[in-house]
Amino acid sequence: MNIAILASGGDGSGMNLFLYHVVKKLKNHNITLFKSGFCGLCDDITCDFDLSYIKEHRNDGGIMIKTSRCEQFMTKQGQDKAINTLKRHKIDVVIVMGGNGTLKGAEILHQNGVKVVFVPCSIDNDVSPSEYSIGFDTACQTCVEYIQKVNDTMLSFDRGCVYEVMGRHCDAIAKKVGQLVDADYVYKNTSTLKQCVQALKKSKKSAPIVVLQENVTDVSQLSKNLESEISKEVKFCVVGYIQRGGKPSKKEKAFARLFATCSADAVNNDSSFSMCAVKNNNVTCLNLS
Repeated sequence: MNIAILASGGDGSGMNLFLYHVVKKLKNHNITLFKSGFCGLCDDITCDFDLSYIKEHRNDGGIMIKTSRCEQFMTKQGQDKAINTLKRHKIDVVIVMGGNGTLKGAEILHQNGVKVVFVPCSIDNDVSPSEYSIGFDTACQTCVEYIQKVNDTMLSFDRGCVYEVMGRHCDAIAKKVGQLVDADYVYKNTSTLKQCVQALKKSKKSAPIVVLQENVTDVSQLSKNLESEISKEVKFCVVGYIQRGGKPSKKEKAFARLFATCSADAVNNDSSFSMCAVKNNNVTCLNLS
């Protein structure tokens, strides 16, 4: 069987480990790794990595076959180019790694008669109906370590701090990190300044913590507004892209292996559009076709 694998959208820790396990499980098949996601599929650009190279870098952050957000694939011309690439390589099934935007791209392949296995890989943890996406736990742990270290300084000066974390339009990271660092307030897309101020005024901490979901409000302005309301110096930090990198956590490693097993099984099933998903903390294969 001829199998293609690609990654699209944002990267996350654990994706390389998933790639290693799935390639290892499917080593008796012909595997083509397309570079930079749907862009590589449109332009027929592949990687020549062997299993030994993938094994060597399996615990690295990011994704070694590269990823992208491909505007070309959103056009009919780009989609036709991608389908023709798959036909030239005589691909029987495509394994697609990515988030909710990538799932839409996978659906386009399916609509064009391509057998697809989709694997949730997104630090945002926003791929429905799966309860978990590869990259989420490591991203949260990285945020926690960051906040704990900065908070040491905040405590020394009795300062509050607002920490903006990633998540795009999903509040999963903000909520989880807020819980883990015992934040005084988690500022989400449903929050108001008044609610945040009330929470900080009730706090007995000398260095109150606010975790802010990205794309909700300006972090610099929020810190200024809070500072004027609670009569305490309030700094701000944008945790940033370090959330995507680093070696996978123990939980990430477990799910990368389980998703690889699920994907390998899905390659051989009758569904033309499958998705590996976590339901009730168990990995299962869903038929989306």
